[in-house]
Amino acid sequence: MLSPRFTFAILSFSLALLFFSCKKEKENPKNKDGYVYTESNEAGTNRIIIYKQQPDGSLVLQGSVASGGAGTGALFGSQGALVLDEKHEWLYAVNAGANSVSSFKVNNDGGLTLASTVASGGMKPVSVSVDRTLLYVANQASANINGYKIGSGGSLTAIPSSNVALSAPTADPGQISFSPNGQLLYITERGTDKIASFKVNDAGVAHSPTFSNSAGITPFGFDFAQNYLVVANAHLDLPNLGSVSSYSLSTSGSISAVNGAVPNNQTAACWTITTQNGLLAFIANSFSNTISSYAIGPNGAATLVNAAAAPTDARPRDLTLIGDSYLYVLNVTAHTIGAYSIGDKGTLNTIGNVSNVPVYAAGLASYKKDKKKT
Repeated sequence: MLSPRFTFAILSFSLALLFFSCKKEKENPKNKDGYVYTESNEAGTNRIIIYKQQPDGSLVLQGSVASGGAGTGALFGSQGALVLDEKHEWLYAVNAGANSVSSFKVNNDGGLTLASTVASGGMKPVSVSVDRTLLYVANQASANINGYKIGSGGSLTAIPSSNVALSAPTADPGQISFSPNGQLLYITERGTDKIASFKVNDAGVAHSPTFSNSAGITPFGFDFAQNYLVVANAHLDLPNLGSVSSYSLSTSGSISAVNGAVPNNQTAACWTITTQNGLLAFIANSFSNTISSYAIGPNGAATLVNAAAAPTDARPRDLTLIGDSYLYVLNVTAHTIGAYSIGDKGTLNTIGNVSNVPVYAAGLASYKKDKKKT
């Protein structure tokens, strides 16, 4: 007969193994569902298209839902045409042809339920950003931004005095985004080569604008890495003149370039995504049909890793990540979404693509959801 002490030791060891096994199973990414969203931007009925991630990272079409407004029926350039909130409970999208913004409840199966549609406060809304109970939209044709309070059930209520102009009627905003702490808004102005910033007060009103000169020509898509701002510079889409600039941020809204415009020798460097750990940035080069990779150092300096880390189908635009493991790119001329696994030092390995993406599709958003959540 085993001694009580020995029996207890075996039982404890068995329980520890069971706990470890359950913990590993819970953390296993194969036990989670991933979803990727884009919008059709059709002139009649704009739709949000839903794709489900497979265990190997590839995507399959799951369905679509009407967005509550019309698209433009033509391609437009922006980053952030649709975004998810931090908890992945709500999705927000622009209806660029109807001058409106819509909210959607994200269902447990990744599907969407339209909740609210409101006027965008300007003409041709192209980019949205969310921070907790606040949403801001950038209107490209009218060169202004407008803010909303997000209420229960996804309602959107315009914030008084939040409709403010950018630096010039020719600003041509490419993207709007809250800072990581939600206290500032940043907007790239492609037409003026400036980066605008606004403080956001407790009432949600954007105020005290700062318009900083961009370190590169035609600043476009951006993301944040280690509290630095990382911006792709399209350089008027001139051949082989694309670059990336990183900026340190301040509480006043002013920005300072860390190491200037770092070239990648590609054409139309426009769309930007950074990894969650803030160490890498990927850039879609729309006229080179490539994705570039940059390392972001501890001091925020951007260093080119690979000018052509991966080829793409024709005209890559919006980028999105699921974790730091999978990268997806919308290819608007090929009408595909390409999928890549991310390897060591930012290497990209092609998984494949989904075809028959709507002709005028815009924007990408994604998330991964634990199956056990209800």
